[in-house]
Amino acid sequence: MRLIILICLAIASLSACSKESDLPGSPDLAGVRANLAFTCAHEADRLPAIDPDVDELFRYGRYLQTRDGPKDFDEVARYYRIAAAHGHYKANHNVQQLVSQGMASSPNAAHEAVEWASRLVNQGIPMGYYDIGYYLNSGYGLKQNKELALKYIRKAADLGNADAQYYVAKLLAPHDKAPDIARQMRRCAADQGHGMAAYELAINLKNREDLPGAVLAYQKGVAAGVSGTAMNLEHAFLGDKQYYFLDLPKDPERSRRYRLIGKFLDDNELANPKVPDIDKIVPLPPAKLPPWDGKFEWERQRAQVPPKPSDELINRLAKEKSLDPATGLPLSPDAQLSQRASPADVVARVPLGTVARTGTCCPESGVWCARLRPGLRADTTRTFEKGEVLPMLDYYEPRSLALFDRVIGKQRLTTEVMWKLVAYEVKA
Repeated sequence: MRLIILICLAIASLSACSKESDLPGSPDLAGVRANLAFTCAHEADRLPAIDPDVDELFRYGRYLQTRDGPKDFDEVARYYRIAAAHGHYKANHNVQQLVSQGMASSPNAAHEAVEWASRLVNQGIPMGYYDIGYYLNSGYGLKQNKELALKYIRKAADLGNADAQYYVAKLLAPHDKAPDIARQMRRCAADQGHGMAAYELAINLKNREDLPGAVLAYQKGVAAGVSGTAMNLEHAFLGDKQYYFLDLPKDPERSRRYRLIGKFLDDNELANPKVPDIDKIVPLPPAKLPPWDGKFEWERQRAQVPPKPSDELINRLAKEKSLDPATGLPLSPDAQLSQRASPADVVARVPLGTVARTGTCCPESGVWCARLRPGLRADTTRTFEKGEVLPMLDYYEPRSLALFDRVIGKQRLTTEVMWKLVAYEVKA
């Protein structure tokens, strides 16, 4: 169901307003501290339970996104959208990233991203405030307002979002700002698994000569997947007395393990690896080193392929939210009526964003748009039926002097093109 608050959202393309009261969660912003005082809160304490059926869609979508090889991000977004519509906050955040970065097709990417973020705010999810703050700061989908953006991000930090805590800490870290508050925020974020917060906390504590605290922060950074923290501990356990000195006993085996961990993190950087089993691989002294087979829990978990959700489950969850099961996007009113009137399962369709070349059979009935290089003119949006042969495109290239076009006539040419599916056909 569309959220009423979205009517008031400041969509940039519609010259939206910038009043705070028109944005999701704005009334709560009055509670943002006027001073800099900070009390650590963890986002996990505010997250609702997730339906196992809904989580099944999210986990399979996440698998499709992170597995090796070519990726169909429209297919990934399909799973995320349906899960997000049922309140899955991780799926919500992930689909925002896909559409806002142009990786997955969307009829209106900026509007869709802001809409999903607004739903998180209405659910009371801290990351929703951070997402809205990000869009306000960048002017993506909302009229740019850096001051209001900071209020949203600070609200997210107070509610427990680690990304927001790290962001605000970076602003407060300079010695002439509020470094003590920044340190508290970094510690809070690091305790929630934020790798860069842990790394920067470790550096700060080392500079303050709190070496035990720095070692612990580096260890948290390793667990969170920051290879630089592993490198610092690798050299510290070699007995480095200068740059990497942390007052740790020389221990070649511990150093070797941190070196292998750092290599593992670097080799898998694009997959966002973690080391949740760090204390089983190389616990900090005085704990003794346990045997280690050189393998990582993250690798074991990644090797497990989640079950593919059944068509019946996808169709049921999509129908409950009036979504197209092929894309996860909302159905048109006519399509919603058709879906409710038919007891049969909805047949999945090729995803929006599918491309096909001139001369091939149209794979899906709907609205298709041709791609032309800048400067050419043509009717690039056409409607085709499934099975119809996609045609060449008639176009013209304006002459440098428009007068020639009027006197001599336009230069009309024909070319092969790539057609892109931008909307589905809605049958009566």
